[in-house]
Amino acid sequence: MEINKKLGYEYTKEYTIFRIWSPSRRNITLVIYDDYRDIRRKEYKMNRDRFGLFELKVMGDLHLKFYNYIIEGKYEITDPYSVASSVNSTKSCVLDLRKTDPQGFREHKVPRNKIKDAIIYEVHVKDYSIDESSNTKEEHRGKFLGLVDLNSNYNGYSTGLQNLVDLGITHVHLMPIYDYLTVDEDSGSFLKQNNYNWGYDPELFNNIEGSYSTEPDNPISRIYEFKTMVQRLHEKGISVIMDVVYNHTYRSIDSNFNILAPGYFYRLNENGDFSNGSGCGNEFKSESRMGRKFIIDSLIYYATEYKIDGFRFDLMALIDTETINIAIKKLREINPNIIIYGEPWMALDSPLPINERTLAGTQKGKEFAVFNADFRDAIKGDNDGSGKGYIQGDFYLKNRVEKGIAGSIDYDNDRRGFAKDAIESINYFNAHDNLIIMDKLLKSVDDKENLNKIYKMAFNILLTSLGIPFFHSGNEFMRDKKMSHNSYNASLEINGINWKLKEKNIDTFNYVSQLIEFRKTRQEFKIFKNRDIKKKLKFLSMANNGIIVYTIKNYKNKLLLIIHNCNRSGFEISLKKINKHISQSYEVYKLKEIKKLFASQGMVNEKIERKDFSIKINALETEIYEIEI
Repeated sequence: MEINKKLGYEYTKEYTIFRIWSPSRRNITLVIYDDYRDIRRKEYKMNRDRFGLFELKVMGDLHLKFYNYIIEGKYEITDPYSVASSVNSTKSCVLDLRKTDPQGFREHKVPRNKIKDAIIYEVHVKDYSIDESSNTKEEHRGKFLGLVDLNSNYNGYSTGLQNLVDLGITHVHLMPIYDYLTVDEDSGSFLKQNNYNWGYDPELFNNIEGSYSTEPDNPISRIYEFKTMVQRLHEKGISVIMDVVYNHTYRSIDSNFNILAPGYFYRLNENGDFSNGSGCGNEFKSESRMGRKFIIDSLIYYATEYKIDGFRFDLMALIDTETINIAIKKLREINPNIIIYGEPWMALDSPLPINERTLAGTQKGKEFAVFNADFRDAIKGDNDGSGKGYIQGDFYLKNRVEKGIAGSIDYDNDRRGFAKDAIESINYFNAHDNLIIMDKLLKSVDDKENLNKIYKMAFNILLTSLGIPFFHSGNEFMRDKKMSHNSYNASLEINGINWKLKEKNIDTFNYVSQLIEFRKTRQEFKIFKNRDIKKKLKFLSMANNGIIVYTIKNYKNKLLLIIHNCNRSGFEISLKKINKHISQSYEVYKLKEIKKLFASQGMVNEKIERKDFSIKINALETEIYEIEI
């Protein structure tokens, strides 16, 4: 039986109603503390209905009171539905959420960034400003407020919010900011080198992580500062995506979910043990009625209370397709521009039937996207080894790269992808997992003198492909992680962004920002429908596999000509060959004007004399032309 009432608590100044669902328990006591450090408490026996809903109305203003539940007189647990907690998640907390709002938060408008326009930047809050080189205020380093510092810089090069604005991205993807367990939230421990984790170890899903707050002891502070961060990003036109990990919980047998309803919220093997498709000890049973309700209620809560603009699902294959479909429908009713994507895989096998797993291909026509691992590997090779990709010179991968450029749709018989439309593909060459692209290239590039050009080529291909581009923080200025391929709990020395690299590699930063600006101004890269891609994007057949040439037409009389030369030598292509391609592809027989728009040295706007037109493109360079027909 699904419970339709709101679980958790409902606060008013006069009273608070507490509700918790526990179908197999007969006796639950609510305990309320004045302070989370107190031992003394008030106890209230809760009322149970026949469906296992425990409910109690407590009179008085309980704002900033702490509470827990005692189950059958044996186990004291936090409320899995709670929205605030003490430091390090030992007790849940009642809040008047209106008192957590920065000035103007409820009224401020979210950016109207369309899904087809998205350029996503993944960042870990602590990474972004924890290093001294960020020069953010000391009390804000590694915190929500450090990420959106409006004035921080290193030797005049922006390191805070202005870095994101200058870069030009449309969406910030925040690695876990909900409450997780493996970082000590106490402010005295925050700067310790080993007090670090990516955060894929959920405890209280609907709470904000306290270690990112300047006052982790204050339940209001973490929410207020998180909302401040969201509001500042929105005010700069940047949408906010939240990384959600509903596929498992950090605790298993002793989790608050399992104590409330043993075995109900988790998938079990035939022998009764926790299944482990997550690789983290358990799997949350999303297909159960109350498990599904929790996930959808949680998503709606973040979309409404915090004005979150999108959600990235960790190990999305472990969330059943029906739950995903319902969530999308509910979220798009709140904000039609909400972007939803995830990892279409799992760590280990699962008892969830294959036809219910959210795998690559299940997103076809369903208005969400998945990470495109095939395109990723085609661009730069395997994740952690020395294997090469197309940009390092393994040109047999050309077909797979072209498939990714075309949005990974079923483009033709030779290029068959997993997507119906291009916006179902998250295009990337690295995320937080595995070797960051700089380390990968250092490990796999033989001709180190070309490293900078090869690095830029990864961005050239990424940002001139159809689909949704995504890259990790610091990729824009060649950030490395000292060859750590799994830095989830590594030291701050490895994970903290060294902003000196921005000064050192400002040429790369400027190049990437110019390429982003170019992409944002051209409608050709916003084509996403299958039929339009097949009609408007055409590849030139090239005998040299190190060269990819294609045209995209999205205006009545104009098209883009894009050339990627991944060879270690230059080449030349004639006007005659280009003219023949255009006439065959678009049934147009006259080129009126040719203009170079973008070259490897940056943005240009140079008209080309047609009578002399023969493109000479240097090794490891990309050039983009606009052709009027």
